[in-house]
Order: sequence, then C-alpha cells, then structure tokens
Amino acid sequence: MPLRLYSAWYCPFAQRAWMTLLYKEIAFDYVEVDPYRRSSWWLAISRNRATVPVIVTPAESNRGSITVVDSTRVVEYLDERTPDFRPLFADDPDDRAEQRFWVDHINEHIVPYLYRYLGAAEPGDAREHARAALLEGLEAMANALSRNGPYFAGEDLSAIDLLMIPFAYRIDALLGHYREFTVPTAGDGWAAYARWYAQLCALDIFKATSTDHDDYRNRLIEHYLPFSRGEQP
Repeated sequence: MPLRLYSAWYCPFAQRAWMTLLYKEIAFDYVEVDPYRRSSWWLAISRNRATVPVIVTPAESNRGSITVVDSTRVVEYLDERTPDFRPLFADDPDDRAEQRFWVDHINEHIVPYLYRYLGAAEPGDAREHARAALLEGLEAMANALSRNGPYFAGEDLSAIDLLMIPFAYRIDALLGHYREFTVPTAGDGWAAYARWYAQLCALDIFKATSTDHDDYRNRLIEHYLPFSRGEQP
C-alpha cells in the first residue's frame, strides 16, 4: 500500500505537500477530506489536529505506519526520505540554516497576514495593519530573491519555492478579487518577484495540484467568499 495524503482541494497548506510528493515522484494515494468535520475518524487520523495535510506511511515489517502533520514538517520529512533525488534542502548546514530562515519568514510574516487581510471584512485599522504587514513580508522576500533565477535561490527549485507558491497564488487571486490588492511592480525586487511568480505558476506540479476543477481560480474565490466576509468555517 502506498503512502496516503489526506488533503483538501482548496487548501494551500495541503498543496505544499501534494506538490512535494509529485516533485519527488513518491507514490501515494490522494484522499480528499473536509478537515472541518471533526469526526472521531478524522481526529484519529490527524492526531487530533483536524487539519490538512496529513501523510500516513505504509506499515513496515519492523514498525507501524508513521503519521506526519503540518505542511512544513511534511515537506521536510519527504525530503529526508529521498535526500538524493531532487533535494529541496541544502546539504551544507549554513545554506540549510538560511533556507529555514526564509521558510520561517513565509510562515510567520506572510501567511498569517494574508488571512488577516482577507478576513478583515470592514475597512479600518485591522485591515490596514494586515495589508502593511503583508507587504513588508513580501518585500523582504522579493529583495532576497535571486536576480539570476528562476527560483528563489537561483537555478534549483527548493523548499522555499514550494512552501511559498500556494500562498503567492492566493494573494494574487483572493486579495486581488476581494481587496483589490496588487503586488507592487516598481523596483528590482518586485521585478524579480514577478518573474519568480510566473515561473512557479507555470510548473507542471503547480498546475496538477490546482485540482481538476475547470476553473480553479474562480472556485477558490467562491470558496473563500464567507471568509472574506469575516465568517469562520
């Protein structure tokens, strides 16, 4: 039995894991779930988290199956399972430390403010603070992007790219639609960001994980409408 990925079609965190499995060419079964239905079955599978992604490895003769939750931990785990094939983290500890800095930056200074900005239904200080913080986080990343590209650190795709692109796409699609937000274009950093974004959106693994819905972008916009109004799932 292959590894199982428990996912939700609209979830950027789950898309991180899904893209990694495809990129690393790891065989897996895809299981679509509604993470908000906190059934005893789902709580048991997700180690009481009720969030996606969750991966469950097949049991081996000398041990049971392994369950990994949290998208960043999943990407790290999958890379460690296949370190010699399309590595996503550097071997050198100094380079790896730098990569982890930017992984943390994405998770702490971009992702939360995307959701705070989108969820700020009414104009006001909360919305403006979220917008400013998001822009600050994005600008720091844009200024750190390789100018030789096409990926964050240069010629090779890394975990930073896979962990960021699902959220970059939602910044474009969701904030563009609901908050009329656009990423700046003036300056070398923002030009590098635009090139990076176009490159990542063109990847086959990104297209494949944008699901088989005929109009993924509009489906996402429709799905997040309640959240944009300040409603929680």
